[in-house]
Amino acid sequence: MKLFSRFVSATLAITAFLPLSGGAQSKEVRDKNVVARLISDQSTIAPGEAFTLGLKFAIDPTWHTYWINPGETGKPTELKLTLPEGFSAGRLQFPVPKRFVTDYGFDILEAGFGYEEAVIHPIKITPPADLRPGDSITITGDASWLMCDPETCVPGSATLSITLPVGEDAVKSSDAMSIKFFEKKLPQSVDWPVGFNLAESRASVTVNVPADSFPAGAELKLYPYENFVFDQLSEPEISRENGKVTFVFDADEKLTAAPESFSALLVADTGTTKTGFRVAMGDAASPAEVTENSSPTLPAAQPEALPFGGGLLGILFAAFLGGIILNIMPCVFPVISLKVMSFVGQAGEDRKKVLAHSLTFALGILVFFWILTTVMLAIRSASGGDVGWGVQLQQPGFVVGLIFVMVVVAMSLFGVFELGTSMTSMGGNLANKSGYAGSFWSGALAVLLATPCTAPLMAPAIGFALSQSAPIMFLVFTTLGLGLAAPYFVFAIFPKLLDVIPPPGAWMETFKQFMGFPMLAVAIWLIGVLSKQLNVEGLQWSLAAVLFLALAGWILGRFCGFDRSNPARMKGRVAALLFFALSIGVAWKATGSRAEASEIDIREVIASNQKKGTPVFVDFTAEWCVTCKVNERTTIKTDGVQQLFKDNGIEFVIADWTNEDPRITEVLKTFGRAGVPFYVLYPGDPDAAPITLGDGLITQGDIEEAIARLPN
Repeated sequence: MKLFSRFVSATLAITAFLPLSGGAQSKEVRDKNVVARLISDQSTIAPGEAFTLGLKFAIDPTWHTYWINPGETGKPTELKLTLPEGFSAGRLQFPVPKRFVTDYGFDILEAGFGYEEAVIHPIKITPPADLRPGDSITITGDASWLMCDPETCVPGSATLSITLPVGEDAVKSSDAMSIKFFEKKLPQSVDWPVGFNLAESRASVTVNVPADSFPAGAELKLYPYENFVFDQLSEPEISRENGKVTFVFDADEKLTAAPESFSALLVADTGTTKTGFRVAMGDAASPAEVTENSSPTLPAAQPEALPFGGGLLGILFAAFLGGIILNIMPCVFPVISLKVMSFVGQAGEDRKKVLAHSLTFALGILVFFWILTTVMLAIRSASGGDVGWGVQLQQPGFVVGLIFVMVVVAMSLFGVFELGTSMTSMGGNLANKSGYAGSFWSGALAVLLATPCTAPLMAPAIGFALSQSAPIMFLVFTTLGLGLAAPYFVFAIFPKLLDVIPPPGAWMETFKQFMGFPMLAVAIWLIGVLSKQLNVEGLQWSLAAVLFLALAGWILGRFCGFDRSNPARMKGRVAALLFFALSIGVAWKATGSRAEASEIDIREVIASNQKKGTPVFVDFTAEWCVTCKVNERTTIKTDGVQQLFKDNGIEFVIADWTNEDPRITEVLKTFGRAGVPFYVLYPGDPDAAPITLGDGLITQGDIEEAIARLPN
């Protein structure tokens, strides 16, 4: 009997990958060691009747792909669908995986979870009820995965397209059996009580299992949905007693306390079948419809039409306009004040010098956009994943560096020391090397301060750029930079506009010093960002580092002037350098004192509310996002909007992206977004498509319009 069972399972597995007639399939695409194809369990779909697509992989011998938790260095398979209007999709699902232990030699071992030979990842698709029989629809999917063997890992990708006719009634395809075979391998969500205990370096998980839940003689395994809980190279001790199953692992060295929230995949392996159960405790406990994923099944967003008809030219035009609009966003205001000072100094200059300064300012913008693009490409290449706009501000070290820049610029404007040639030196040549350097670094600073903001039209352009090849990515960000610099060329082309500015005089020194206060305002805002990223000790030491930096600047201005002797200036420079080095060292130590990471999973929050039929308004925000804060103060957190949410039974939820949170990143990616702010209204019906609001600044009217679009 056991031999017969193995024969049936093997036959079904092989059948799943035979090219049968009557199937609904895309063309297969081979990328290195994996062949990918998109299949459907229906050869003809019916209006309003859900069907299942499958992302099918045929994997070469010795190679494997990865599960939703791939281990510490893997990458889970992803599928981004482009759906026809009115369609919605669930999440890509992952059958029960196996555990890999790869020996790279030199005593380097690595554990991960994934699939060998063959796998199908199902995904539920719901068409609208108003489809017309006789028509056909096309669904396109961009699949990406990481494939590894014992010697190397390489990323893979494929663009797959499947076309299905619409009929009065649905017709099963010959691929339905293949998909069903792997759907039976999907983990079941259960509400079995779970306990977690950490004693010294041993982590134990106890699960209360109802009688007859497992086949007799099944081997039990436990795979966590998150890393850094167990030492996955250790073999657990397993015991059963009084309906309880206990797994005792060596704890991961990063685990210092038993987590309040925990989820894992409990696998019963008979040798011929693997049955999986998702068990969880705390906030990770999930509603019944949760799939194997550590996140609930959320409908994917309806992809929005790209601006200006899409295509590369449309994206470039959107990027250029977004760059222009970025000038009026609040995050760029301090740089505008610096540029206004520059124009004041250029009043009365000839047209060539004004144009030269504008070109230098634009060059500073472009060079730093190119540097930022290069860094994002390097991160994407190293991680094998996506990067987002403004994510550098999730790193405390970058935030402290920006504070340093703001304080140094402010001190220079106050006259503590001079950066370049003073604007008030009568008869000074503002078009000399120092003057051009000031224009260049003003442009660079504009880019650094622009990243916390997203102007209208920027989000689709940036989202498109981050998913493209390096040349296209450089082209889009170059166009964005040209848009940011464009308004300043108006003054270069029409220098008569500068005639409205009073002629240079003593008032310029007062104006220059006053412009230092916007820089300090930015520093105060950045300190608020740090307060969400570091604990109290880390924040205090960061401010101490700023104090040492300011002291270095004061020494430089007080004791290194030309009114001092050469030995005195040398001693002053050495002292300033020592305090500057001290500030860098203290800042480096401070940024390691991170605040505790949030345990809230925004995906769980959305799904639990939708299970109760409650619509959810999600504010994707970050402490470093100036546009987000403006929207919150002027619109979202006002009494009128909050009362609007209460009157319509809408749950208001904040998804705080101040610190890196892959769960929030994953949700943003389903909408093709690479940054914040972003606002989504999820209907109470989990099968209904989410409603997204516009990019950039929003109004109460935008929210009222979104609420009006909720299904009745």
